[in-house]
Amino acid sequence: MINKLLRDKKNTLILLLSALVAIALPRSGLPFLLWIVTGIAAAAGSDFLIKSFFLKQRVFSKSAIISGFIVGGVLDYRQPLWGVIAFAVLAIISKYAIKFKGRHIFNPANFGLFVAALAGIPLAWNIESNIYLILAAGIYIAYAMKKLPHVCGFLTVFAVLFAAQGLNPLALVSWFFVFVMLIEPKTSGSGKLRGAIFGAATGAVAFVIYKLA
Repeated sequence: MINKLLRDKKNTLILLLSALVAIALPRSGLPFLLWIVTGIAAAAGSDFLIKSFFLKQRVFSKSAIISGFIVGGVLDYRQPLWGVIAFAVLAIISKYAIKFKGRHIFNPANFGLFVAALAGIPLAWNIESNIYLILAAGIYIAYAMKKLPHVCGFLTVFAVLFAAQGLNPLALVSWFFVFVMLIEPKTSGSGKLRGAIFGAATGAVAFVIYKLA
């Protein structure tokens, strides 16, 4: 039963995200839980409505649930509740509205968070509550999804660029980003070379954003 459950890596990811939220609760409290649940409901609900009206499909998407987890987990939960609703819904809308050759080109959660950051909404990363759990589960998920080249490409460029500036890359890297947000299956590409290039390019962009912030 457990093997069957974990065979779908989306289930594994949802379990990881749930565990990280649970670990964060003693520190962040019930307001954080309400924020997360609201983000999940907004993402999954909007995805369900779009599928129902436009695609005639009445299903709740695990990908939308994951997007809700990520948007809620990264945005600062001390903001008004409309914030997580707005950016979770925006993340889902971007999946259907911004496409190339019939496929969405941006990770929905990443897109929603990028717009939130541009709008001045604080990113608190409260869901990054246990680095060791993220590393253990993340390596497994990346291996199972054949995304280790993406991770290696990102970490190599990220480490080289920051070390060249005399900065400690280990003190600046977000392992949650690396093992959860970076390797989104549909937008990060497949194949060793393409994955490594994607990861390297993302590492360079992360460095530029850091320098401009």
